[in-house]
Amino acid sequence: MTADENKIKNKHNLESMASSGVHLGSLRHYSHPKMKPYVWSGKSAFQIIDLQKSNDMLIEAVNFLVSVKKKGGIILFVGTGLAAKNIVKSVAEELNMPYVVERWLGGTLTNFPTISQRIDYLKNLENQKQSGEFEKYTKYETLKLEEKIIKLKKYLSGLLNLSRLPDAVWVSSGNYDKIAAVEAIKKSISVIGIVNTNSNPSLFNYPIPANDTALNSVSFILNSVKDALINVKSEIMPSDK
Repeated sequence: MTADENKIKNKHNLESMASSGVHLGSLRHYSHPKMKPYVWSGKSAFQIIDLQKSNDMLIEAVNFLVSVKKKGGIILFVGTGLAAKNIVKSVAEELNMPYVVERWLGGTLTNFPTISQRIDYLKNLENQKQSGEFEKYTKYETLKLEEKIIKLKKYLSGLLNLSRLPDAVWVSSGNYDKIAAVEAIKKSISVIGIVNTNSNPSLFNYPIPANDTALNSVSFILNSVKDALINVKSEIMPSDK
């Protein structure tokens, strides 16, 4: 790609980001001091994010995620905020990656053996139901087991294919999903994701300055990630793991 083509592509990306509201930060009153390098100076009530830096850091984050997938790694997608739930679930399922879109269960990463036991328990219940084993129980007992399945699936359905700790954690909001980032750091797992102007970017290995509450902004960022990863094949053969 020539220098002129790069300029055109960069301009197009910045225009797309702007039209998606990626640049719209939080109220200045709630700004985090460590986000200052990524914000345009000004005296307006809302902070404006420097889209050139957002674009550059998005590219860096995507390149890292591509390297993770090429190595056969697992990327856990987290998005519990209203703007992120549906798009995170959609992107993760298309990429065949685990996800969390409901409340983050404390210890999902730091106490993974316990979470794994709950996942196995859910799988066992579903297998029993599908095989007809529930017929040996009373109607009341069956009802209680089905209620248990519904409750477990609400929080664990996106983690059914998480057989081990992930190699990277995508965090859709430094605010809503802060606990996930903190747990990932404790387990030395790379954190990648969206950081608004009221969040702490130091919790991320690859922060992407962007609005984390607007659907269009979150969708733009996540779709960019999906488009980059969707056709990436693992370079690690199953027998090599």
